Amino acid sequence: MIKRLAITLLLIVICLCAKSQIHYGVKVSGGIATQYINEFGISSTNIITTFNIGGVVELPVKYGFWLQSGLGITGKGSVLHDGALTTTTHLTYLELPLNIIRKFTFTDIGKFYIGAGVYAADGLSGSFYYQTPSSSSTDFVRYGNTNDFRQIDAGLNFLTGFELKNKVTFDLKYSLGLNNIASDPQKATGTTEIKNRVFSIGLGYLF
Repeated sequence: MIKRLAITLLLIVICLCAKSQIHYGVKVSGGIATQYINEFGISSTNIITTFNIGGVVELPVKYGFWLQSGLGITGKGSVLHDGALTTTTHLTYLELPLNIIRKFTFTDIGKFYIGAGVYAADGLSGSFYYQTPSSSSTDFVRYGNTNDFRQIDAGLNFLTGFELKNKVTFDLKYSLGLNNIASDPQKATGTTEIKNRVFSIGLGYLF
């Protein structure tokens, strides 16, 4: 699904490129991720650190508004404490965001912006690290309705940042997962909901 969305978005960008002052660039970011997990008996969940990288495309709309998208690799997951067992989950997604941002000129230094939007993400890979007081082990994540997690994640983005006159950008972003990625086997064992949460700080450059 996300590949079809990416191709559709790329075609739209190509069609508008001749008529618009398109901006494109790259961004790297780091941050923290956790998951909302609805399961009876879980002691607590903690955060993991994440690293993200991707391309950025911006199209001007009107009145200082811009349509922002791109395609990138995003890390998600959590640390789950369930009695004596601690499970660290790392998930890697191919993510496609679509945001509307509003830019405000900030003296002669650059532009401040705020925005919001949606994202869709396709699970690529992942790992589990299991630890007890006396042992530890690892396993690979398998995506699919009958495996470890559902393939598709989706939700909302909220972001703010600063674009310097030299096109260097700094931003803060919070992604609120709305799609329940709990698989059928997880639901059968009592985990009714799993939703991703990510907060990141990014550094980018627009060409």
